[in-house]
Amino acid sequence: MKFKKHLALLMGATAITACGGGGGGGGGGSLPGFVQCSGSDCTVTGVITEDFTLDSTMNYVFDGTVQVGIGNEEVSANVSKATVDEVKAQGVTLTIPAGSDVRFGSSGYLIVTRGSKIDAQGTRSNPITFSSEDAGFDGTGEWGGIILQGFAPQYGSGNTGVCHDTTTVCNIDGEGGDDVGKYGGNDPADNSGIMRYVRIAEGGLVASANNEVNGLTLQGVGYGTTLEYIQVHGNRDDGVEWFGGTVNAKYLVLTENDDDDLDYDEGYKGNVQYALIVKRQEGSPIGGNDPRGIEANSSDNDYVPQTEATLANITIIGGSVNNDAASTGGKQPGMRLRGAVTTNIFNSVVEGFDVGCVRIDDAEVTGVGTVDSSVELTNVFGECLNGFYAKRAANAESNVGARSMSFNDAYAVIEDFAALGSAPTITATANGSGFVFDQTSYAGAVDPTISDAANAWWGEWTLPGTLGQEITETPDSSPAFVSCNGTNSECTVTDTIDQDYVFTAGTTWLLNGFVKVGTGNRLITSNADAQSIKDAGVTLTIRPGVEVKGNSDAVLLVTRGSKIVANGTATDPITFSSEDAGYDGLGEWGGLVIQGFAPQFGAGNSGACHVGADTYCNVDGEGGDDVGKYGGSDKADNSGVLRYVRIAEGGLVASANNEINGLTLQGVGHGTAIDFVQVHNNRDDGVEWFGGTVNASHLVLTGNDDDDVDFDEGYQGNIQFVLIRKNQGTDAAPIGGNDPRGIEANSSDDDYVPQTEAALSNVLVLGGPIVNRPKTGAAITSQEGPQPALRLRGAVTAALYNTAMNGYTSACIRIDDATVTGIGEVDTPISLTNVIGDDCGTFFSHEQPETSSGTVGAFDFSVDGAFALDATNGNVTSVNPVEVNNGSDFEFVNTDFIGVVAPGTSASEAWYAGWTLPGTLD
Repeated sequence: MKFKKHLALLMGATAITACGGGGGGGGGGSLPGFVQCSGSDCTVTGVITEDFTLDSTMNYVFDGTVQVGIGNEEVSANVSKATVDEVKAQGVTLTIPAGSDVRFGSSGYLIVTRGSKIDAQGTRSNPITFSSEDAGFDGTGEWGGIILQGFAPQYGSGNTGVCHDTTTVCNIDGEGGDDVGKYGGNDPADNSGIMRYVRIAEGGLVASANNEVNGLTLQGVGYGTTLEYIQVHGNRDDGVEWFGGTVNAKYLVLTENDDDDLDYDEGYKGNVQYALIVKRQEGSPIGGNDPRGIEANSSDNDYVPQTEATLANITIIGGSVNNDAASTGGKQPGMRLRGAVTTNIFNSVVEGFDVGCVRIDDAEVTGVGTVDSSVELTNVFGECLNGFYAKRAANAESNVGARSMSFNDAYAVIEDFAALGSAPTITATANGSGFVFDQTSYAGAVDPTISDAANAWWGEWTLPGTLGQEITETPDSSPAFVSCNGTNSECTVTDTIDQDYVFTAGTTWLLNGFVKVGTGNRLITSNADAQSIKDAGVTLTIRPGVEVKGNSDAVLLVTRGSKIVANGTATDPITFSSEDAGYDGLGEWGGLVIQGFAPQFGAGNSGACHVGADTYCNVDGEGGDDVGKYGGSDKADNSGVLRYVRIAEGGLVASANNEINGLTLQGVGHGTAIDFVQVHNNRDDGVEWFGGTVNASHLVLTGNDDDDVDFDEGYQGNIQFVLIRKNQGTDAAPIGGNDPRGIEANSSDDDYVPQTEAALSNVLVLGGPIVNRPKTGAAITSQEGPQPALRLRGAVTAALYNTAMNGYTSACIRIDDATVTGIGEVDTPISLTNVIGDDCGTFFSHEQPETSSGTVGAFDFSVDGAFALDATNGNVTSVNPVEVNNGSDFEFVNTDFIGVVAPGTSASEAWYAGWTLPGTLD
C-alpha cells in the first residue's frame, strides 16, 4: 500500500469519526476501527489514524505493532510520494490520561511516527504505566517498548554527514524490526509530544541479533518534545537510546535494565540532567548484553563525530549483572564513552563497577587513523574496584576521582564530598533548544539535603519496590577470618578482617572476641608509614537489616585507614547486640570502636599529637590493650558511614576507667557520616568522642548506665537532634563508679585540653530514678550520688541551642572551671541559647555560663508521648546556631522549637519512629 493511499484513508477516517469526540472507549461515540471494546476491556491494534484519547475508565491492551500516524513510511521531496509537510499536516495525537495502566501483548509495541505526537502527562500521584499483560512488573522482554520517531537530524556512520541535504530528505531505517520503518529529517525543533511521569516496565522485544526494542527508543526526535520524570524498569535491552535527534531529558529513573541505561549515538546532540541508574543486583546479563550505565558511541566503523551530549547529576549504581566475568561481554565499566564522541559530564557519581568507573576509547577509523574522543569531567566521583578510569583519563577534568560513597534512602550521597563548595557553570550542548541546566552544587542525582524517598524527586511515582529491594547475596566464606554454617544462616568472624568484606543480609553475623577491620591501630613511625596503612585499608560493608551479635568479650574495632559502611534504612536498620535474644541486657559484650587519622589533643595543653615534619600520632586508645593506636593530622579523614544503626547491651570493662562505650570515636574525621544511631543499655557511655572532628545528628541514647554524650581530648565538632532517656526503672542504681549524666564534656585539671569545642542543638535529656540515687541512707544508693543532666567541666568551649532537660534533682547544668597546675584557674566558656530545665534541684550548679540568650532557666514544661515539648515552652523564635569550624561543611538545621521534635508532632511522624529498638522509648 502506497503512502498516498494511507493519507487518503487517514483523512477519511477523521471525517467519519469526528462526531465521536476524538475517540475513547466509553465516550458514547462511535469507535474508530483500531479499537475493539467488550465491556470495560479494549484492544488497540494497527494504525491509530486520528487523534485519539484513551478512556481512563477502560482497560487497554495494545496488541502487536501499534503505530500513531504513518510517518514511518518513506517520504520524498517531490510529488511522487508524500512530502514532509504533508506528513506533518496529517499527523495525529495519542493522548493518554494520568493514571492510565496500558498493557501490551507479547509482540506488542508502540511507535509514534514522525509527524504525529504522544501526549502522556501523568502526575506524581497518578503516573502512567506501560507494561506487559501479566500482573506485577518483575519480568523482562515480555513485550516491545515505546518508540518515538521524529524529523530531527540523524548522522551517518563513517562521518558521512547528516542524512539530508538540499535535495533529499531523511529516510533512516529504524532499529527494532521491519515494522519500525523510517525516521529522520532536518528539523532540530521537531515536536513528537510530551511524556511526563511515565513508567515503562518489562519490555525489550528482540527482533533479531543487535536489533532490539529499548524501553524508550528515540529516533530522530527533536527538542520540541518534552521528556521528564520517566522510569524504564527491567528492559531486556537499553533503558533509553537516542539515535540522532536533539531531544533533551530530565529526571530519569533507570532500574534493572539488562543492557545499557543511557545510550546515545548517530549524531545525537542534547542534554540530560538528573538520572538515577541502578543496575540489577543479582544474576547475569542475557546473551550478548554488556550492561553499563552510560554508553556513547562513535567508534571505528560507527564513526559519527557529530555525537555530542552534556550530562549532569547522574548517579550510577552497579550490581552483579555488570560484574559477571563469565558473561559474553565480561565485566563492564560504569560508563563507556567510545569513539570520537564529545561528552561533558558534571556533578555525577558512579559506584559498584569492578573494572572501573569510566572507560574512554578513541576511534580507529579506516583511512583516517586514530580520532580522539573529547571527554570533560567536572565534579565526577567513583568507587570502583579497579580504579576510577578503566583505560585513559578524560581530556580535561576538575575535581574528579575515586571516593568511597554510600547512599541514603533517597539515593543521595551521604559523604561530605557530594556537597560541593559552589555550583559549577554547566553549559548545555548547543542544539538550538536553549536548554538551561539547573546549576547544582552537589554531586549525584539527588540533593544530599534530602534524606528520605518521599521527598526525593523520584519518590512516590516510581514503580513500587524498584528502588528498595533487598540485595540477595551469599556470604563469602573463603577468608580465614570467616566461618559459616552449612545454610549460611550464621557466620562467625574472628581476629582481623584484612580485605574488603560484606556482612550480607539474611545471615546473622557473630563476633568472636576482638575483631579488627584493618591493621591501622599499630605503631606508625612516619608519614610514609601512615600512607602505607591508608593504602592497605579495607572496608567492611554491612547490609541493611543485618544483625551483628557479639559474644561476652567481643569488640568490633575499625582501625584508622579502614572503613565501616553500615548504611541501614529506616525500614531495615542494622543492629549490634549480644548473643542472647532480646535487647534488655547490660554489658553483655563490648561495643563498636572506630578510629581515624583526625587530630587528638594531649592533656595539660600539650597540643595536637601530630607535630614535626615526620612524626605521627600514636595515641593509646581507651578500651583495653587490643584497642591499640589512633590519631593523625587529617581533619577530613573518612572512617565510613553509620546510618540507621542500633547498638545494644554493650560496655565491656577492660579495667577501672577503661571501658568500651556503645560507640567509641577515637580521632575520627568529619569525612565520616554518623546519622540516625541508637545506643541502648550500654554499661558505660553511649557515645564518646576522643578528639576528632566527626559531626553527628539524630542520636537516640536510651538506658545507658553512664553518660550519653561525652566528648574530650580536643574534639571539635557539631551535634544536632539527640534524644537522651535514662533508665526509668524504680529499682535501678548505676553500676560501680558510674555517674550517669546526659552530657559530659571534660577539659579539667590534669585533663586540661582547651582545644575541646562543640556546638549542640536540639537535645532533650530525660532523667530517671537512677540519676538521683543518694550515696548513703537509702535502700538504693549510688557510689557517686545524684548527678546533673549536663556536666561541662574544665576549659571546654560549648554552645547549646534549643535544648531541654528534666528529672535531675541535683542540677540541670553543672559548670566547673579548670584548676591547672602552673596556670591556676581557667574559665569554661559556655554559651546557652533557648536552654530550659524542669524538675531540677537547681538550674545552674557551681559556675554560670559565659553568655545566655533567648529563653534560659527553669520552666515547668511537659513532654508528650512523642517526646515533644508543650507548645507554650517548646515554640521559640528561630535561631541560627553557629557551627564549630572544624573544616567540614556541616550546617545546623535552623529550628523554631526546643527539643528533638516540634510541638504537635505525632510519634509516628518523628524522625526516630520506626527504626529504634522496640520498647526502648515506651
